[in-house]
Amino acid sequence: MRNLRFWTVVMLALLALPALWGQSKGQEMKDEGLRLMGRGVMDSAMVLLDQAVLLGVSDGEVLGAQALLYLEQGDAQRALEKAVDARKDQQRPSPDAWVAGTLAHAELGNVSQRDRWLEQGLEAFPGDYRLLYHAGRFAIPFDPENGQRYLLRAIYAYPAFGEAHLLLGEQMYRRGENLKAALPMLYYLTMFHDEAHSADLVAALERLYDSWSANQESISKFSRASSGFKSDFLPQAFSGTRDEKGDWFVAQTMALMAHMSQVEVNSEDALWVFYSDFFKQIHHLEFAEALAHHIAYSRYPDLSMLWINDNPREYEMLGDWMLLQ
Repeated sequence: MRNLRFWTVVMLALLALPALWGQSKGQEMKDEGLRLMGRGVMDSAMVLLDQAVLLGVSDGEVLGAQALLYLEQGDAQRALEKAVDARKDQQRPSPDAWVAGTLAHAELGNVSQRDRWLEQGLEAFPGDYRLLYHAGRFAIPFDPENGQRYLLRAIYAYPAFGEAHLLLGEQMYRRGENLKAALPMLYYLTMFHDEAHSADLVAALERLYDSWSANQESISKFSRASSGFKSDFLPQAFSGTRDEKGDWFVAQTMALMAHMSQVEVNSEDALWVFYSDFFKQIHHLEFAEALAHHIAYSRYPDLSMLWINDNPREYEMLGDWMLLQ
């Protein structure tokens, strides 16, 4: 009898080995798929995550990632189905499911469901920068104050997420803001100074500096003119030749950074100190000229490269400091 029990246990263990191997291999597929997805290698990520599911690893993290990948492929309905399955997993929940479900409903035109998924996603994952970003994106056209707070929370959660800086700066620019428009746009250009549209952003900042020089508050009658986040900085109007405009832009940008230690902030707009603190540090570390040329590069490459070639150590030190942030 004892021998029979022993061999029964042995046989059951042997029968379980393929399943255990499958689970282990599936976990490897999952980990590699998520890693590739994080790097933006979407097609390969989808293949690996599909394999993980076939091998029995189909938790909320895998299904949520698949939902985002289907959304990337333009299949909002399939993305929503995966998101619905993913959010059922209480053991390994993933914000990917809520992000995908929110965006799928938005794509399908289901506004009330979009908002419900977004609200529930923020309840479950209040610090997820993507959910905060999309909350800001949906809110800012109708409720600019609340929308900007969501975007600022997204920026605090993940400062390297350029879309949040760009959207915030563009919206403040449209409202006729000065300080609140300039700082997000400058921060975005700090990260993406050589993108195809970066030269247009520099040109927009030039127009902003020029109009700002005529009216310290704002040129827009719709704006509250940064009443809770403001500086006494006033740019100089441009009055030179076209060849001198790059130097003027660099000078105004450096002067703006120098004024960041004197910004007035109230509690309602306290999240804006993310920007003033960043550029204040840049000024105090004497990196302002290097950063201004870095930002100006897309519109004035010859001017910027001339300065960088003449001051390689200062530019290298700026880069080293940025890597530590």
